[in-house]
Amino acid sequence: MALATRMVTGAAAVLALAACSGQENAPGVQKTAAAAEADCIPISDGTYQIRDGKILVMRADASSRPEPAPIVDVSGEPVGWAAKLERTFAATGYPWLGLQVRDGVAAVVGTAPGLAARDVSFLTAKAAIQNDPEGAEKVSLIVNAMAVEGREDTLGAGLTRLMNSDLTLNDCQDAFNQTLRVDDIDFPVNMAVLNAAELPVVDTATGIARLCSAYNIEIAEHTDSRGSDSYNLQLSRQRANAIRDYMIEHGVDEAVLTAEGYGESRPVDSGTSAAARDRNERTEFTVSAR
Repeated sequence: MALATRMVTGAAAVLALAACSGQENAPGVQKTAAAAEADCIPISDGTYQIRDGKILVMRADASSRPEPAPIVDVSGEPVGWAAKLERTFAATGYPWLGLQVRDGVAAVVGTAPGLAARDVSFLTAKAAIQNDPEGAEKVSLIVNAMAVEGREDTLGAGLTRLMNSDLTLNDCQDAFNQTLRVDDIDFPVNMAVLNAAELPVVDTATGIARLCSAYNIEIAEHTDSRGSDSYNLQLSRQRANAIRDYMIEHGVDEAVLTAEGYGESRPVDSGTSAAARDRNERTEFTVSAR
């Protein structure tokens, strides 16, 4: 036997259950003893189905639905523009894209299906932020913090974790350390120029420095042992200053940053192999109280 159902409107259901506003029963409607003892159950206007003594919502009045909450900047400021962009990302074929925003820094987050998809979708998200009037006004640094399926290390993980922290000194130092464990800032041989391949890690470090502007941040550059001591000292200083200049250009307070070059004087590996040289030629960030 087919299951018998009845469709009722919200107003009729309220009338059938109980008079919830304190009004008398409608003419012809007699309350049973059980109904008289039942609790009053107000429901919104809409279409309902009564099945096995239960009321199922089939279509609610749109005016009674709560508005979806906007994405909130982790500092507490509503950023409805970001929520709109996220819906756009999904509609244009990038459902994994999301945004985290704090203090003018936007991290594009999510897990892309591959490296190419990550890079293309980041450019899409970056252009969308820059072309959005409110986004362009509120965000001045956009960082690729996406993960990639099948890869354990995520360059932006330190930054996104920091964005949801209390920004303590340890939080800031951990964010720099985590970033450089994933990728170092590599310079061309005998040069102190940042190339395009290094900008993702430099942008990530810049975002961390902007969020950690309550502290002093030392940028330290080290070289391997090839070349003279004086040459390596000069080269490391030039490289540290190149990073500092880039960070200042992208919104870090210059009073926060110091650049130091240590040449080959502080090796972490005493070996002479190519791998040892690669470990010694490195960038370090040290956060300290003001």
